[in-house]
Amino acid sequence: MEPDFAAVCGEYYDRVYRFLLSLTGDPHQAEDLTQEVFYRALLHIGRYEDRGQMFTWLCTIGKNLWLSQCRKKPPEPLSPTLSTRAGPEEALSVQETHLALRKAIADLPEDLRDVVILHIYGGIPLNEISVLKGKSESWGKVTYYRARQLLRQKLEGLL
Repeated sequence: MEPDFAAVCGEYYDRVYRFLLSLTGDPHQAEDLTQEVFYRALLHIGRYEDRGQMFTWLCTIGKNLWLSQCRKKPPEPLSPTLSTRAGPEEALSVQETHLALRKAIADLPEDLRDVVILHIYGGIPLNEISVLKGKSESWGKVTYYRARQLLRQKLEGLL
C-alpha cells in the first residue's frame, strides 16, 4: 500500500529542507532541492520499500540530488558569517574549513559518504542507515568510524 503523499509532504517537508540546508549552506539551493526531492518521491512512491523510515528515503534522494549538483558545477563560495566579535579573517577561516569539510566528505567512498551525510547532516541514527543499506548495525558503526578517521586525516593535511 502506497503512503498518502500529501501527508508525507506535510510531515517531512521542513525536515528535508533543513537537512538540505545543512548540506548546501544556501537557502535557495536547499529549497530547489527540497522541491525536486518531493517531485522525485511522487514519481517513484511505488518503489518505496518500508525497510527504513520515510525520512531516510527522502534524505537519500536529496543527498543524491545534491551530489549530482556538486559534480556538475564547482561549489559557490559561502558568504562569511560575520559577528561583532569575529573579524573578516576568522570568518574566512570558518568558510574555508566548511568548504574543505564538504569537499572531503564528497571525496569519500560511496558507503562512507552516505553514512556521514545521512547521520551528521540528516540526524538519522546509524541503525536506520544500516537497515536502509541492508547491512548490520555494527556495519553502520564501523563505517561511520572509518569515515571519521579518513576525514580527520584529510583535514589535518589541509588545515
